[in-house]
Amino acid sequence: MSLKHNLLKYVAIVVLITASFGNPLAQNSAPKLPENAYKKTYGSNWGCSWGFQKNGNACAAIQVPENAHLSSNGSYGLHWKCDRGFSKNNGACQAVIVPANAYLVDAQYNLGWECERGYRPNKNGFRAESTQCIKIDLPEHAVLNDSSYSSGWECVQGYRADGNSCRAIVIPVNAYATASHYDNGWECKRGYQEKNSACIALIIPENAYLDRRGENWECERGYRKVDDSCIKITLPENAYLKDEGNDWRCIRGYEKKGELCSLIVIPANAHLNSAGDGWRCNEPFRENRGLCKGIGGQSGES
Repeated sequence: MSLKHNLLKYVAIVVLITASFGNPLAQNSAPKLPENAYKKTYGSNWGCSWGFQKNGNACAAIQVPENAHLSSNGSYGLHWKCDRGFSKNNGACQAVIVPANAYLVDAQYNLGWECERGYRPNKNGFRAESTQCIKIDLPEHAVLNDSSYSSGWECVQGYRADGNSCRAIVIPVNAYATASHYDNGWECKRGYQEKNSACIALIIPENAYLDRRGENWECERGYRKVDDSCIKITLPENAYLKDEGNDWRCIRGYEKKGELCSLIVIPANAHLNSAGDGWRCNEPFRENRGLCKGIGGQSGES
């Protein structure tokens, strides 16, 4: 028994030592990471370190051209960007030639520069060496705008572009100029309505008022618009005005029939609906020709 006891004790010690130091065979079987790589937090995948990118089962150094630097996303997408003052051209960074009256911008594409205020490019091409900044010829009644590829100016309020000049907009009586460059360039004052390029005063009937925009009128609460007048609403019994105030509805339990509110007749095995203007059958009954009938067509009445 002593020999058996000692043998079991020896086996237990071996098991404990193996658990403490791990299985050497299992450690040796783990895949080896390539140089300049790291194991990802989840799964068995790996990624390349900053400045390197995957090339098969290895991490190759990203080749950054002269006058460039690694992009913020490191080994993904666009690996590098040109330094300020340089632009990408056929895999290299070419110096941006800034013409007179222009300044550098942080752009990897387009010209890499913009004209100063009061100047505009003489052409709309991209990376054209012949592109220069020419002075904007500002006509009378115009101001500079922020557009780089148009005339570089726009007419002030009350004027409209006509070729290379600003033409005064003819504003009718009881109207005012707007900043719009596409419609009339003017709007009628509050209380007036446009008609045939003129502003005609609105005729507001009794029991009416100007709407919020001031371009039309609405009837007061309790009145309904009929042609050019506001007619008082006559409430039938068991009715009340709607929230809008221009019509009425019946109280709960009554339904509108013509100009009256009629009591809703609820059949057996039915109840008033949630809106209170009709009825619905109780479960499991179903409506059939004005009655609530159960399985087999029985109405449920005794």
